[in-house]
Amino acid sequence: MTLSREHHHHASLLLLVVIVGVASLVGVCDGQYYTTRDPRWYSREGDFNYKIPNPGDPEYRTYTFNNRRYGYYQPNGYGQQYPGQSLPGQYPSNTGLGDDRFKYDPTNPTLAQTPFPGVLGGWREDLQGKLRRDSMQLERDVFVTTNYGQVQGFMVYLYDNPDPKNLYRPWHSNVDRIMGKCSTFLGIPYALPPTHEGRFKPPRQHRGWQLVQAVDYGPACPQPVQYTGATKGIRDMDEDCLYLNIFSPNTQAGVAQRYPVMIYIHGGEFVRGASNTFPGHMLAAFYDVVVVTFNYRLGALGFLSTGDENSPGNYGILDQIMAVRWVYENIESFNGDRNSITLFGPGAGGASAGLLMVAPQTKDIVTRVIGQSGSALADWALIVDKWRAQNTSRVFAQNVGCSIETSWKMVNCMRNGRSSYELGNAEFPPHVGLFPWGPVLENNFTFPGDSWYEGWSERDWHFLAETPESLIRRRHFNRGLHYMSGVTLQEAAFVITGNKSLAPYFEVDERFFDQKVRELVLRYNYTLNLNGTYEAIKYMYTYWPDPKNTTFIREQYINLLSDFLYRAPTDKLIKLLVEQNVPVYSYVMNTTIEGLKLAEWCKVPHDIEHYLLAGAPFMDVEFFPRRERFDRLMWTDNDRNMSHFFMKTYSDFARHGNPTPTQVLGLYFEKARNGELKYLNLNTTYNSTIMMNYRQTESAFWMEYLPTVVGVLIPTYPPTTEFWWEPKEPLQIAFWSLAAACLILMVLVVICCMMWRSAKRESDRLYDEAVFGMDNPESERDTVMENNMLQAQPLRGQSGNIYEYRDSPSKYSKMPPDGGGGSIRSPSSLGMTQVTGKSGLTGSQSSLRSAISMKESSSISPPPLSKESNFDRNIKYAGSDTVPSDTIQRNGKFARSDSKNLLANQMSQAELARSQRDLGGATSPMSETSTMAGSVLGRSQQITPVPSSRGGGMKSNNASRTNLIEGIPQTAV
Repeated sequence: MTLSREHHHHASLLLLVVIVGVASLVGVCDGQYYTTRDPRWYSREGDFNYKIPNPGDPEYRTYTFNNRRYGYYQPNGYGQQYPGQSLPGQYPSNTGLGDDRFKYDPTNPTLAQTPFPGVLGGWREDLQGKLRRDSMQLERDVFVTTNYGQVQGFMVYLYDNPDPKNLYRPWHSNVDRIMGKCSTFLGIPYALPPTHEGRFKPPRQHRGWQLVQAVDYGPACPQPVQYTGATKGIRDMDEDCLYLNIFSPNTQAGVAQRYPVMIYIHGGEFVRGASNTFPGHMLAAFYDVVVVTFNYRLGALGFLSTGDENSPGNYGILDQIMAVRWVYENIESFNGDRNSITLFGPGAGGASAGLLMVAPQTKDIVTRVIGQSGSALADWALIVDKWRAQNTSRVFAQNVGCSIETSWKMVNCMRNGRSSYELGNAEFPPHVGLFPWGPVLENNFTFPGDSWYEGWSERDWHFLAETPESLIRRRHFNRGLHYMSGVTLQEAAFVITGNKSLAPYFEVDERFFDQKVRELVLRYNYTLNLNGTYEAIKYMYTYWPDPKNTTFIREQYINLLSDFLYRAPTDKLIKLLVEQNVPVYSYVMNTTIEGLKLAEWCKVPHDIEHYLLAGAPFMDVEFFPRRERFDRLMWTDNDRNMSHFFMKTYSDFARHGNPTPTQVLGLYFEKARNGELKYLNLNTTYNSTIMMNYRQTESAFWMEYLPTVVGVLIPTYPPTTEFWWEPKEPLQIAFWSLAAACLILMVLVVICCMMWRSAKRESDRLYDEAVFGMDNPESERDTVMENNMLQAQPLRGQSGNIYEYRDSPSKYSKMPPDGGGGSIRSPSSLGMTQVTGKSGLTGSQSSLRSAISMKESSSISPPPLSKESNFDRNIKYAGSDTVPSDTIQRNGKFARSDSKNLLANQMSQAELARSQRDLGGATSPMSETSTMAGSVLGRSQQITPVPSSRGGGMKSNNASRTNLIEGIPQTAV
């Protein structure tokens, strides 16, 4: 029996060594970064090769499918298991792997150190509180079955009562008594890990498990390392971070009425924070509500947006939607009321709660919202400018060394070429706005289709397509919505305390104030009226009784940023909801936590309610980060009373929709109304009063007046990744529209010119018919055809012949080149007054005679054609005395005949002229000209015929004759 036990023990140890060795090989190899998860897992449906271990197995751990064991990760960044934090020489050689209670040495698993996760491996003071004498004998394990599988939690016991009526104070007694208990479930996965192919994509629903040991906080999402560390409450950080925590008063059956659910969304300007910074034990145990906290992706991993299908953005806010829906589906297993869900949180958490209040995916789930110094209408809460989001992504990509040539290259580089620690740790100042990352309004975005990625559909990528203001005006929210808001006295004091250049006194002078105001103006791109905006802001926030006083300058600078970032957007949201008849309650925090002993100028900073809501004055200091240096006896009575007041009013608002259905320590809230924006002015629990219309002038300055001075609040321009031919930028749209209009006008002008030219040609043709007697279009076509043939084969005679074809202009006429081809001159050319040649005649006379000569030259017979034209027939019968009747048609035209008759007639006229010359009779100049013309034409065997009259009848050839007189043709009638 002993041998079998020893054999079984050695076999178990051997199996543990093999498993741990494989895990260590996966985690680190050759000093390079390797992810702690098998990339094949969660990649495909139906992959069930992994055998889920049973309780008691060495591989039984918190996160069943995660190759990282809680118990051997290093919360302080020591060792090689924390990628990017184990550089050679970074730590001394004798430095251990971390705190002893978290250490697990894979090379020596037999050591009596933590082999199991969380509280299963031993007492964890940060999770269970101070270790007392009887703590190890108390009941610990709690099991709950959800829709996704069984969840194992643990009990937390509390030793103080926040109710002031019990008169208990920890410094009055040395005996610790259990005052309450809370069922705690830490690190429940609500979505698949957003790693590998899940990076820069919406969350996916978890596929379930057999048993999850929810006994330790899940790792925080990647963020700058200056906000992480064991002393700051964030012990682990990993891209696999989508986990939630549940604090329930009682998970056993038999509860008479389910508890209201309060979901806490942590703040941090969307770049930092974690769910484990808000312990909800006290709120759940003593005020009968179920408290839920969760992580969501931050920074570039959560909000990188290119405005197109490569990375639309809003992954962090989609994580919140997934968490809220998981709570809605499973909270009844923890005795929570799914129909009474309240969202609350500071800063970015309050703004996110306001966005989820109107988001289509969650508006029917969320019934109440508490916005602590955060408004959905703030400039940083929702980026409505697409180009601003793209510019921020480009600047970030350049900082991490990725190409910005195209959005695909940029996103692909950050998805496959950069680790989550590099992306999370990269900090940079944005070019526009004070905070770089945040949700983006889907303004002309393009999204991946249903078949682009396996496991994602197009509807998974959508968040908001309208602004919250327009959705509220359309009453796009739950019909039973109640809203509560609060701001503090010195919201933006963290801006000065975070500026280490002002340490240790943090004094602000007038020069610093002017510089920061100008930076603010430039940061928000007030380029339309730069000086006007600067002067308006400076005038509004100058303490005029003593403008040089540095104390008042610092106070006014804090008021400036507080109004701009928190108060004015909150005031605007309250007014919108009041107009829609939504019950609204608000408060202004003027008192501080006396135990913190803060300076006067920053005693009521942003999120001062955090430790009051968490019940810090009543809890063990081990629950909170060591950096705060809390002491159990540091809290005053006023701190305890204010902590009770906040926990009571918040829980009553979640339960009843009214923070004070009955007075709490003598205080109560009043509902805000139109024109009477009442609020509770919280000084202490003894002198707080109801007041109204908090800082209305300053709020109107930012929301109403300043936009009129600026003109356009954020006129950003798109990045250069957009190609020049893509008409998306307003300037490009205007340019291409104007270019298209000019092109259309040019086309219209060309068409009009062509139509005008055509009409002018038609009018010229009609005028020529009226002047030169062209009978019909057929005759015109014949004339033009023969004139063209004369151009192709011109007559060649003596050098003095005016009808000879020449390349150079004739001395008798300066006609244009196209005018000497026999075409009829237009009426416009007849009106020319230019003197032509040496004859001294005017241009009109020369043009008329040229036209006559061209008409006569048209009678010169062309080369033989197969078809005789009407013009040939007209010339043929014009020189004969009689015309056969059978050659005349009824329409006045001559019938066709052979051109030989015309040639014979021409030869007979030439013989007649020769006989007259032989007789030697006296001849007149007319006859001499006629004779010379006949001799000239005789050499070419042609004479000049006389055109027939319009009458169409038979005419004698003596009716008119054309003779040459001094080289100029003359027509004798």
